[in-house]
Amino acid sequence: MQESIGFQAQPPLDHFLPFGNLRTRGRSAFGNLRRTNDSMLLKFSLTFASLIWATTLISPAQPLAEEPALHLVPAYPNLVLDDNATASAIVPDGSKRIVVTLQRGQARMLPEDKNGAEAPMFLDLREKMRLETGFEVGLHGLAFHPRFPKERRTYVCYTQSDPKRTVLSEFIVPDGGAFRADAGSERIVLEFPQPLGNHWGGGIVFGPDGFLYLGIGDGGIRDDPYRLGQNLWTLHGKILRIDVDGRDPGLAYRIPADNPFSATQEVRSEIWAYGFRNPWGMSFDRSSRTLWCADVGQDTWEEVNLVRKAANYGWSEYEGPDRFSKRKDAPQEEGPFVGPIHSYRHPEGISITGGFVYRAKRLASLRGSYLFGDWGTGKIWALSWDEKSGTALGSKLLYASSPDSPRFNPTVISADSNGEPLLFSHSPAVIFTLRETRLLADAEEESAEEAAPMEVADPGAEITPEDEPS
Repeated sequence: MQESIGFQAQPPLDHFLPFGNLRTRGRSAFGNLRRTNDSMLLKFSLTFASLIWATTLISPAQPLAEEPALHLVPAYPNLVLDDNATASAIVPDGSKRIVVTLQRGQARMLPEDKNGAEAPMFLDLREKMRLETGFEVGLHGLAFHPRFPKERRTYVCYTQSDPKRTVLSEFIVPDGGAFRADAGSERIVLEFPQPLGNHWGGGIVFGPDGFLYLGIGDGGIRDDPYRLGQNLWTLHGKILRIDVDGRDPGLAYRIPADNPFSATQEVRSEIWAYGFRNPWGMSFDRSSRTLWCADVGQDTWEEVNLVRKAANYGWSEYEGPDRFSKRKDAPQEEGPFVGPIHSYRHPEGISITGGFVYRAKRLASLRGSYLFGDWGTGKIWALSWDEKSGTALGSKLLYASSPDSPRFNPTVISADSNGEPLLFSHSPAVIFTLRETRLLADAEEESAEEAAPMEVADPGAEITPEDEPS
């Protein structure tokens, strides 16, 4: 973990655990990009040619020992989605189905046959989203109720215009017939205005506690002009935690009693943690039950955070581990501030995409590491960390795009139903996974013998309950 003056060290892991005694998110092909570091297009055009060759490890910690080489291979070789993937969710009913959200209003199911070419519609919000054509607006997140299918509800987060606002809604998935959410069953859970046109965030995930967590950006443009990241009477620049199974007076949800500011009148009670610029990629580790969140930087740093109750992650007093350049001559807001568990400088990357802690079987060298990437440079890393102390041990570059490789700009990094990585590239959304060289060669040999397309996932893998992703 990096630290600087004004930051407090990450506490031991127990301090990250928000669940009592438990051990414990579109961009498109340079057109409909979901998000950007505001001057990114200029920086991207000037630096991409050199960045694409970069293979430098970016962790401030010592690099890890060399491990088996990994290759990026198609996970669904015959499937190309027609829009930008923004999130994915596993249906928690034992079916191993995966639903993917697309920026302009679709949610589609990945085919059960990985050689399939069709992704059936799960939820169609394109009519509602017809005005959402801006750079970062759109459908940003989806999560199933943790007791699905007993509770046949799914939740989505999306943007709307005139006026600009973020909407968190609930939809019913009828029992029987095609597996599809009823677009007419919408119940708006939370709706709030957005001051500007970017930094929406919008990733949602249910925690092991059964509550819904929502990551929200600072409201947009550059420099956090309204200072919303540190303002505790606004939801912007925050991670929220709400109970969708209850109702408080005047609300379509309940505030959990153990939220850090639930009894503080001058602070929004929904806030779980604050000081974020543009959260993109939020997940719970199913083993340690820690909440991970990547935060897109502005000029200098991209960062990964271990999110804990009531913690202040610094924006816009800090960017990454350093005092934010536009604030360095101003009086500092009251801390303490919690530094990122890991950060990297521009131009090693320019727009982080958060991922998940790998706990599956196929890639033994990565087990227990946090996988994440960078949209701008087409890189994937694994971050090794100490679970007891909650500190980083080092990062390892797993993949870097090159002129000879397939185009790869990750917008979503998530786990499939076996916990293996799915890497969704920039629109048109091609889905990749990672394979070790040995496993790749074995798979190619088997494919040649059977005269069939290569299976890039592990179709016969059986996992025990403790291996199931959360």
